[in-house]
Formats: sequence, structure tokens, C-alpha cells
Amino acid sequence: MTEALIKNITISGIVSVLPEVEKVNIDKQSNENSQEMTRIIASTGIHSRRIVKPSQTALDLGVIACQSLLNEMQWEAGDISLIIFVTQTPDFPFPGNAIQLQHRLGLSKSTLAFDVNLGCSGFVYGLWQVSQLLSGLEGDKAILVVGDTTSQQYSESNRAVASLFGDAVSAIAIEKRQNCEDMVFSLGSDGSGAPYLIQPYGGARRPNTQPELFMDGMQVFVFTLREVPKSINQCLDRKGWAVNDIDFCVMHQANEMMLKRLGDKVGFTSEQVIISMREVGNTSSASIPLALCSSLSSKLTTQKNKLLLSGFGVGWSWGSVAIHLDKLTICLLIDLSC
Repeated sequence: MTEALIKNITISGIVSVLPEVEKVNIDKQSNENSQEMTRIIASTGIHSRRIVKPSQTALDLGVIACQSLLNEMQWEAGDISLIIFVTQTPDFPFPGNAIQLQHRLGLSKSTLAFDVNLGCSGFVYGLWQVSQLLSGLEGDKAILVVGDTTSQQYSESNRAVASLFGDAVSAIAIEKRQNCEDMVFSLGSDGSGAPYLIQPYGGARRPNTQPELFMDGMQVFVFTLREVPKSINQCLDRKGWAVNDIDFCVMHQANEMMLKRLGDKVGFTSEQVIISMREVGNTSSASIPLALCSSLSSKLTTQKNKLLLSGFGVGWSWGSVAIHLDKLTICLLIDLSC
């Protein structure tokens, strides 16, 4: 695994957006597949999911998140040096979401804008990439946007997949700040895992077939338990933190049983490990910032926190970061159903 140290860059605000449509995993009006679904809910902890309307996309949610973030941070359109959109569900094969977002937000033509194709590790990778690039630019402000509309990648009849994945997008304000705490990253990849979590249709290899997400849950579980604890421990060791120094560990919200096993393996207490997917599902790269907004907003906006954040999934791809966050200006969840 690769270690990376980032100096004088920090997160200063987060806005997450949930779409308004709710899908409940057990239909109370029907007993169809109720035993199987009860078993899935018991192991995953996912009771319902939020999904976009047919006309909505990750870009649409991203516009809402970014507009709110800019307003709350009181950033002007000309202040933004860089915007990166991490997504596996762009509006089009090209142009990417980020450059469309730059236009829709009215950002300067000097703003760098591009997409990154990553899934559940995408928040940590995106944070690392934005931080690296921002450190070499003259400006001092950037936006990272992460999230997918995974519900458009499967049919609801595929219950093993459909019961897990929801939609969400998060926008993260990142800026230069002298004398802020260093961020320590541990990043890794293993392409041998590609067949086990894949959207095999709709791309150049098989272009004219309806998308249908495939996941081998057991292979995902084995990979996660093998690689993620090592990544977390590498961050802690490099940062010089013990497990009990961490205020909160927020991992990709894949499923409840997996997070509990990972927490136990590293040595975190149940109070340290945030579990926040019960009513939203697995929201891909948005899941970590979404969990921060839904579970820790009051703490993140009123005090400093030592956090261990870890994302993992499709690829295989995984990344962790140890970060000592100062008080955030904003940590907001926008629920479009309200």
C-alpha cells in the first residue's frame, strides 16, 4: 500500500443530498420473499434506501449540494481553483459531470474540472487527489463532489443487489490552511477483484445491453477483511495515534455486519464506529461524508475531532485517511423528501 502525507490542506465544510424517493426493503402489503429479505436486513442493517426519480442524476444532486456549500461557506464563484467529481454514473460518457458542474455553478473558466471513475473508495481517493493538486495551485479553495445514482444500474427484481444500494451525492469544501494538522493516507488497489463487483453492460465492451450490477458478496467481504484493517493500521502508525485516540471511525457504509467485524478486527469500540446506512443503503462514494452529515454534524461543527475514514470496494480499491479536523463551517444534510 502507498502512504501519502498532506500538509496545510484541510476539509472545511460538507453538504450531502439525499433524493426524495424511498424504497422499503420489505413491502408490508406483501409477503413475497419476506424470509429472504428478513435475512438480508438482519445481516446488512439496511431497512430502506433513497433513490432518484427517473429524471434525476448525480449531477443534479451535485448542483444542489454545491450551491448550498458555496452559500454556507460564503465562497464566491471566482474563488474555486479546482472541482473534481468522483462518480461511476455520469450523465454522459463524455463530457464529464465536473465540467458541466463548473458551468452550471457559474465558476470561472480558470477553474480546473474533471471526473474520476471510482466507487466506494472514491471519497478518500478524491480527498487525496484534490489535496495534492490544490497544494500546487495558486488558489486556495477546491470542491470535491462524490456520489452515484446506483439505482439506475440494476433492476428492482434483482433483490440481492437492489436491497443494498441507494443514491446520494456529497460536496466537500477543501482549502489551504497554514498550520492545520497533517492528513495521512494509505491507498491500495488490486484489479484481480474486478469480476466480483462489476457493471458488465453498457460500456464499450458490451454497449447495447441494459445495465445490471453484479456483486459477489462473499468475495467483497473476504477482500475487505483482508485489506482494510491493514490500511487503517498503517494510517494510525504513521500518524502516531493509538486506536483509543480516535474519536470516530467512519468507514464506507457497505453493511452493518461488515463494519462491526472490521471495527472488532482493528480494536475500535462500538461507540467509535459510526453505522449510518439503515435508511439510506450503500451510497457508494458518498457514504462517508453522508454518514458524517447524518451522524456527527453537531460534533464536527462545534469541536475538533480525530477521525479515521476508510473507503473500499469496486476494483478492488481501498483507501484510509487519519485526519484531525478543526471545527467545520458547515456539515449539512439536505433531504429532498422534506
